[in-house]
Amino acid sequence: MKPILCIIDLTNSSATVLDTAVRLASAFKTHLIVLFPYRLVDYTYTGNLSSLNLKLVDRANANFNELKQQGEHIAHFVYEFRPEIGFSSDRITAFLKAGEAEMIVIGQQQANEMNELNKTVLQDLIKNSKLPFTIVPEIISARESLVMI
Repeated sequence: MKPILCIIDLTNSSATVLDTAVRLASAFKTHLIVLFPYRLVDYTYTGNLSSLNLKLVDRANANFNELKQQGEHIAHFVYEFRPEIGFSSDRITAFLKAGEAEMIVIGQQQANEMNELNKTVLQDLIKNSKLPFTIVPEIISARESLVMI
């Protein structure tokens, strides 16, 4: 089986997304590609773009290492971490066109953000890819749900 592509944004909810992807990859006996898509235009920076990119990749690697500490299963699992410039939908599409993934795992917040840009982005990706997508729901603690009521 080809790898499972796990899209994360390095927020707290990414630990749950990553843990879910590791469990799926373990069950299917395949490895995992962990993709962190990011945008250069989100940062105000006065230096050159290549040095900004290097700083962002270094920061992404450091944040990913911290994130791994929260996960229960990734410590002894084969994975590849790839921070890449671009929109999530564009990066996923590139992986799909290259035939590099057999399944996509993404968090609910990231899925929602893709749809905020264009109402049909996620639906079109799912429909056109003909691959299974797992959307991992946000975990809300009892205290947070009481505040929301």
